[in-house]
Amino acid sequence: MTSTTVGFIGLGAMGEPMAANLLAAGVDVVSCAHRNREPIERLAVRGLREVADPAAVGAAADVVMTVVWDEAQNDRVLRGPHGAIAAMRPEGVVIVMSTVSPTYCKQLDVEAAELGISVLDCPVSGMVKGAIDGTLTLMIGGSAEDIERCRPVLEPMGTISHCGPVGTGQVMKLGNNAMAIGTFGLIMEVREMVAAQGMSLDTFMEFLNQSTGRSFVSETWPMPQERITFTGMPVKDMRRCLAAANDVGAAMPMLARLLETGADDDEGPV
Repeated sequence: MTSTTVGFIGLGAMGEPMAANLLAAGVDVVSCAHRNREPIERLAVRGLREVADPAAVGAAADVVMTVVWDEAQNDRVLRGPHGAIAAMRPEGVVIVMSTVSPTYCKQLDVEAAELGISVLDCPVSGMVKGAIDGTLTLMIGGSAEDIERCRPVLEPMGTISHCGPVGTGQVMKLGNNAMAIGTFGLIMEVREMVAAQGMSLDTFMEFLNQSTGRSFVSETWPMPQERITFTGMPVKDMRRCLAAANDVGAAMPMLARLLETGADDDEGPV
């Protein structure tokens, strides 16, 4: 694609710096207010163009990217007569950058194909710092041809990692997050034993990170003094991973146990 216009929906903590990096690379970006106007106003100074709603985003864009919370929010901005997909021109591409289920992305791909629209699922890893620095890992499911067409508007945000067909980007992200969250949960459990045995937690972490039990999580994630319960995004992602496993009959008893014992459901479904 040349002179590609990107429609970007979801200017939150991750989405705003991702869109800022597109603008800094000279990409034409259009968006609409999703949850609040402040990101729109900050990015307008950098060249972002505001339109009225998701349908107007789709009508203006060659590529629509979504960085919203879940399937329901993606449905609201993508699907239906007032969503972005119905307004897009044939040969456009939708890039779902939320962490959602592989099945959701496959279904969306089938629906969009009826209108001549391609779908890539592209959840990201690297947290807010990676979004700001443009160093995210872009875990992409979809055709190699569609990824190459979108390469100029993907590379300003990070490194392209082609995982396979549509849905496999989500498989990669859910597997990665399950590993990271599970490791974090185990480290908290071990630290509780270490403290109860009278060993300094600082000493334990120093020597752990020189030993075979070390990991990216132990080396880089801040550790609470006491064990905490998981809420919000970790719970959502663990549930998505278990659901993906159930869809194909794969057992994940360790993750199920972590979710059962370490998650706080007070916030309701996520």
